[in-house]
Amino acid sequence: MAKTIGLINLHSNISFKALTERRPVASVSFLGRYGIIDFVLSNFSNSDIDSVGVLIQEKPRSLFRHLGFGNEWNFNRKSGGVTLMYNEKYANNVRYNHDINNMVENISFIKKSKADYVVIAPAHIITIMDFEDLVKAHQESGAEITMVYQHIDNADSSFIGSDYLKINNGKVEEIKINKGNKEERDISLETYVFNYDVLLDIINYATDLSSFYDLKDTLTYLIDERDIYTYQYQGYARCFNSVENYLKYSLELLDDHVYSQIFKSNWPIFTRTNDTPPTKYKEHAVVNQSFVANGAVIDGKVEHSIIGREVEIGEGATVINSIIFTGSKIANGAYLENVIVDKDAIIKNITNLIGTKSNPLYVREGDVV
Repeated sequence: MAKTIGLINLHSNISFKALTERRPVASVSFLGRYGIIDFVLSNFSNSDIDSVGVLIQEKPRSLFRHLGFGNEWNFNRKSGGVTLMYNEKYANNVRYNHDINNMVENISFIKKSKADYVVIAPAHIITIMDFEDLVKAHQESGAEITMVYQHIDNADSSFIGSDYLKINNGKVEEIKINKGNKEERDISLETYVFNYDVLLDIINYATDLSSFYDLKDTLTYLIDERDIYTYQYQGYARCFNSVENYLKYSLELLDDHVYSQIFKSNWPIFTRTNDTPPTKYKEHAVVNQSFVANGAVIDGKVEHSIIGREVEIGEGATVINSIIFTGSKIANGAYLENVIVDKDAIIKNITNLIGTKSNPLYVREGDVV
C-alpha cells in the first residue's frame, strides 16, 4: 500500500494587518473555538494521512501552543503525528525565508518518512478536501506532479492575488496571477501531490536555480520541462487572504447552507479542546444567528456575530456583525458593529465602536478601550 505524508505550507505573503502582528494566519481564531489551521489538519487526519509536517514561516509561538504533539487531530502517534518545521537559519531574512529553504533545513522529516507521495497544502485556503481521492487520481493519471484547482465564476471579486492556471488537456500550460479582471478562472488552491523522488529532485533543482526561488516560482519555471497534471476540486473553498475576507467568510458560516458545506457528520473538524463551562445566558440576553462558544456570559444583544470562549457581554450591550475573541469583556451598554476584538481585550470607556464590512475596526489583544 502506497504511503503518503503531508506538508502544511504556511509560507505566504498573507497578512491580516494588526491581527497577525504576533501570530501567523494559521493560528488566528476561527468560529470562536477553532484555529484556521485546524481545517487542513483535519483534512489530513480524515484522509488517513498520519504524518504531517508544518512549514512555519514566522511567529511560531502560538502554533507551538496550539498544536502541541498533534494528539487532538486524531493522528496515529506510532506511525506519525505532527512535526513543526521552522527554519531558524533564515527566519529573519525575507528573501531566504521560503518553503524550499524550509524543506532543505528540515529534509530529514521527508527522507525518514520513506513515503511514496507527498501532499502539500496551505492553511489560509480552507477546503474540505479528501486527500485520499486526490492521491488516487494522481496515481491513476501516471503524473509526477499534480496541482489542484477550482473553476470559479466570481474571480473578479474572490481569490484576488491568487494564481490561476491555464490548462490544456488536463495539464498546466501557464500559471498567472488573478488580477480580478475576469469572472471565470481556474484558480490554483496551492495544493499539490508530488511523487516522493520528484519532490526531492525539485528541491535540489530550486536551490541550484536560485536561492530566492520558492516552490511556486520553481513550478512556474518548470512548466515547459515537466508535465504538471491537474485535479479539479468542486467543494467549499475560501481564500482567507485579508482581514476583510476573514470577517466576511467567518460570518457567512452563520448561514446554514454554507455551514453545512464544511461541517459534516462524516468529516469531523478537530481542534484543541478546552475545559470550559456551558454558555450562560442571563436575563437580558438576546442572541440571533450567531456562534457562541463555551464559557461565555451573555447579558446583552448579539446579532450575526461570533463570540469566543469566556467572553462577557454586559447588560444592554449590542454586538452586531462582529467577532469577539476569547476572554474579552464588553461593558454594559456598549455598541459594537463590524468590529474584531482580540483576546482578553476590555471595552469599557469608549463604548461606541463602529467599523465597516470592508474595513472592520480592530481592537488589539489585551487592550483596554
